[in-house]
Amino acid sequence: MHEPVADRIVAERLSPVLDVGGGTGRLLELLPTSRPAVVVDRSLTQLADAPRARVCADAARLPVGPGLAGAVTMLWVLYHCDDPRVAVAEAWRTLRPGGLFVASTASRRNDPELTDGYPSTPFDAEEASTLVADVFGDVEVTAWDAPMAYLPDQAAVERYCRGHWLPRSAADRVDPPVWLTKRGCLVYARR
Repeated sequence: MHEPVADRIVAERLSPVLDVGGGTGRLLELLPTSRPAVVVDRSLTQLADAPRARVCADAARLPVGPGLAGAVTMLWVLYHCDDPRVAVAEAWRTLRPGGLFVASTASRRNDPELTDGYPSTPFDAEEASTLVADVFGDVEVTAWDAPMAYLPDQAAVERYCRGHWLPRSAADRVDPPVWLTKRGCLVYARR
């Protein structure tokens, strides 16, 4: 999901960009180096591999003044927050008027080939738009529901299951090679 977000940021000429929870900086790798951008993450280990400017901070307490950011992204991170509304409100605080907020998350109905459902999180696709709308008002949602993850062999399926906290028995539900159905959404909002 980083590519369409980067494309939109570039097309709208938004800067500076705060990639909150950006880990190793995948989004920044896709943005022109001339565009001011910072990866913000709580993990020093993740930040060590970020390609450019990086700041160790919590999504609920961004070290940025109000109204300074052109875009704030929170891709694949808000489900780690106890109260994602606090982080979303912090993004709103740091955005300038007209600035763009983007969040992404998976659905509880993700990977139906391997599971009958994931447990709910504080921020999953089923509630993401409502949570963001509570802070920003209007939102735009781009959802996906398609075979998007290819697992070529049994070892890949087992690694995937481990990485997604699925029991080992989940790997026995499929005969590789297999495409997994990915479900989730991007939520866009403007300050």
